[in-house]
Amino acid sequence: MTSKTREHRPTAERREQLLDAAVAVMRDGGIRAATTRAVADRAGLPQGAFHYCFHSKDEMFSALLERELDASLGNAWEAVAQTRDLGTGIAAALRAILDRVRSDPEYHLLTAELVDVAARTPEFAHIASREHTAYVDHTDRILRRWQESVGTLLSVDSKLLAQVLVAASSGITSAWLSARDDDAAHESITLLSSALALKAAQQDVRA
Repeated sequence: MTSKTREHRPTAERREQLLDAAVAVMRDGGIRAATTRAVADRAGLPQGAFHYCFHSKDEMFSALLERELDASLGNAWEAVAQTRDLGTGIAAALRAILDRVRSDPEYHLLTAELVDVAARTPEFAHIASREHTAYVDHTDRILRRWQESVGTLLSVDSKLLAQVLVAASSGITSAWLSARDDDAAHESITLLSSALALKAAQQDVRA
């Protein structure tokens, strides 16, 4: 006879199993359906396993957003650091982010809803704030690397530009999720990347 508690796995693996189950539950019934019991049942684990891996549903949602942040950052913004032309790099990064959203729209609608709920719920607000801050900080580090490798100063503070880029990526993907208009999304990327690069790029400090 098999038992839900017989197979032992590392805690990190159990956490991933529960996070995958949470996504599956939310795909079927939305965020409100993701109770600790429903998630544990979908994972095929006793509810005690959930509380061993996560102290609360809040912590599970936080882990989901952190996992999504790690995946969404990926190598997308590395495109900026890998080219001398800032506009080209920004456009490539925004297209990579858009392509990731287009690959699984329903999942990204769920994560967008989760961020929105977190931002509007006092006990979850810190989750959305932490995700946003981490995203901006990561993009800022890429921009600083670009300045150092290319030898070009930005005419605006790199943190400010990072905030604008994060807002731009969010706006473009949100618009696409609403309209599913590829042409409009790519036209927006072209316009934004060229305008931001024109505004932000300055003189070559090696000259």
